[in-house]
Amino acid sequence: MTDLAILETSVVDSMDPAFVKKTLSELPFYQVQGMLNVRAIPLPPTSGKRGLVLRSAETNHITPLGKTQLSQQLGVTKIFDLRSDKERAKFGPDPLDIPDVEIVCVPAISESQSDDVKATFARYGGRGDEGFVDFYREVLENGVSAFKTVFEFLRDEVAEGKGCLIHCAGGKDRTGVAAMLILDLVGVPDEEIVKDYALTRVGGEPMREMMTKRYAHLLLDPEVGEATINALGCKPSSMRATLKMLREEYGGAAGYLKDRLGFSAEDVAKIIENLSAKEA
Repeated sequence: MTDLAILETSVVDSMDPAFVKKTLSELPFYQVQGMLNVRAIPLPPTSGKRGLVLRSAETNHITPLGKTQLSQQLGVTKIFDLRSDKERAKFGPDPLDIPDVEIVCVPAISESQSDDVKATFARYGGRGDEGFVDFYREVLENGVSAFKTVFEFLRDEVAEGKGCLIHCAGGKDRTGVAAMLILDLVGVPDEEIVKDYALTRVGGEPMREMMTKRYAHLLLDPEVGEATINALGCKPSSMRATLKMLREEYGGAAGYLKDRLGFSAEDVAKIIENLSAKEA
């Protein structure tokens, strides 16, 4: 698909428009009017009626056509919003009038993390991959309730052809951790998980100017400017390091689901079967 090197382009630098246009017009990306960085989490092929499992950036600018595309064309029945209550209040909530779609607000980080962005960016953006690993570990710990809710849907509803959308603000960090858990659970190769994570760089290119304006005060702050640039990036090495942490500290996604989310071995087997059309 895409050379991972180009996905390491800094968020302060623009990407080639022709490359961006071509990439966003192809799977796994979907065009939903008023939304950005919408794409399918790359699950194994199945002959069953599994619903789409999508990831994206925030949904609060979706248009009436976009709502129709999401619910009727893509079959989404639930939207899992991983943002904090303060983020939703500040930047806008999910639209509540999408036909046949339930909005489920399940914060994956603490209010203090979303409130003090400067401290958060300084803590993990200034320390390379180690900083990302630490932040994603915090997401795993603080997001137990959120991720349990998502995986309950994947256990109980996705095999019936019902689709879901998982999102945060940019669709990179909290959403990336959710996607990592899903893909690791079903045995997708590491480099495919890494590619899925890094694709946010091109998926986020159309909102690059908006995001740099949102965080302009931090990008111009000599104390955290470089850390902010790093924090807004999605380098492949950061996901490789996070996968290593997931396996060493949690026993992989399966261990996390059993030990931290409280799923039984039978539950985990059912989720894997639903997502991959194979028995665990």
